[in-house]
Amino acid sequence: EALLAAGGAAVIAGRAGRVSPAGQGWRVLNASGTELARADTVILANAAGSREVLAASGLLDPLPRVAQMHALAGEVTLIPAAALDGGPRCIVGGEGYLLPDIGVGCVVGSTYVHGAAEASVGAEGQRVTLGKAAGLLAGHFPAFDALVPGDLPGWAGWRAVLPGRLPAVGELPHAPGLWLAAGYASRGLSWSALMGDLIAARLMGEPLPLETDLVQLVSPR
Repeated sequence: EALLAAGGAAVIAGRAGRVSPAGQGWRVLNASGTELARADTVILANAAGSREVLAASGLLDPLPRVAQMHALAGEVTLIPAAALDGGPRCIVGGEGYLLPDIGVGCVVGSTYVHGAAEASVGAEGQRVTLGKAAGLLAGHFPAFDALVPGDLPGWAGWRAVLPGRLPAVGELPHAPGLWLAAGYASRGLSWSALMGDLIAARLMGEPLPLETDLVQLVSPR
């Protein structure tokens, strides 16, 4: 909402199915072939869905690393701050993480579920997250020990994961004007900001925020 309010951006409702060349740029089409948008520069930033779009567009074969991208399920759990005597005052990280309460409880995460049919909140996942929280806590909290897995609120979703856990970011060599920004795995908030800077710098001809060898490591190819 904040980015849209700043101006210069607009939302076009629809689901991208494929892209196709259009003069010096690209058209974005839905599954039925209806054009959603066109631009000189198009950036696929739709996580694991980018693999499907590239495949449907006949552009995936030259990208063997991207072809191995898959969705990995996971969940986080909300712990009442009162169960942790108010909770931590800073982010606690290690085997998992524990976040301070910002009004809805302390967030603890997360699980990694390979081969999941769906991403869901459940007792088994909460046993894992509560176990990680216990390993991060320095003191004894009777109210925390009384929490029952499966009785707590939480959130579940998907990560787009590539071999080596590095993202795939950059212009596609075989499709000038088409860029990819995906595969952030468990570090989406950190990676997306840095990769946004990287893409903007390359588009505008500015100094890059990463060394050349690191840029090559996250190249889609």
